[in-house]
Amino acid sequence: MEFWLAWFHETNRGSEVRAIARAAEKLGYTGVALSDHVALPKVQRSRHPLRGIPYDPEIPNIEPITSAASMAAVTDKLQFMTYAYVMGMREPFTVAKQTAALADLSDGRFKLGITPGWNEDEMSLLGHNPKTRGKRFVESLEVIKGLWNNELFTFHGAHYHFDQVGISPRPEIPPPIFVGGNSPLAIKRAASNAGWIAMNHPLEELRPLLKELRELSNASAAAYVIADQQLSDQYVMALAEMGVVGIILMPWDMTVPNSQPLASKLTAMEQMASYWRP
Repeated sequence: MEFWLAWFHETNRGSEVRAIARAAEKLGYTGVALSDHVALPKVQRSRHPLRGIPYDPEIPNIEPITSAASMAAVTDKLQFMTYAYVMGMREPFTVAKQTAALADLSDGRFKLGITPGWNEDEMSLLGHNPKTRGKRFVESLEVIKGLWNNELFTFHGAHYHFDQVGISPRPEIPPPIFVGGNSPLAIKRAASNAGWIAMNHPLEELRPLLKELRELSNASAAAYVIADQQLSDQYVMALAEMGVVGIILMPWDMTVPNSQPLASKLTAMEQMASYWRP
């Protein structure tokens, strides 16, 4: 089982980011999972699909691409994954360019976790129609992969139309794509890519979703989940039996990260890592 550190509502302070990355690698964390929000209005109609709340714009939200690049620069083996990059508030060309760069800068240690997104207020604020995010998402994945894998790429869809467009440099090894969301359509999309990134679902909710993922992908798609309980042999074994390859861990309270000094976070990381360290 892979054990990943969640880096969600945190600081951009470089010294802390680098210290966390070095400690994660030393302690044997497989990688760091990085969340994504850009700009949130104070008044929102949108509610998180599991938590049922709006996201407070005053709570920190890290920028995942630059944060991962900073962490990669001070580590050798630590992996990185966006969890999840919100495609509904972006166009595919910049995403293809930035993630290709991150894949190369990290020597192939980056996975692109991506989702249409849930916060319609944020999408609208950034100039994108939230009502079309699903169809744009499907086309965007085709565009991103096309730009990664071809010197010149042509695409004609409902939302993106272009002939012979290229990005250079293309990634030496295109990063695998993991799709987020818990709808039947999201699972289907995940099955046709590298796999699925789940939220903190209870085991009874995960079981049918993972069964569907295995069947649709002929057991080729991997799955990552955010832990919804403390690590134990029973919990880890149950996840492994359902096909989960990695668990995203939150060693400290994610709702008030700034109240936790760096020393406390490092201690919490070490305590959690005692589960897999001798």
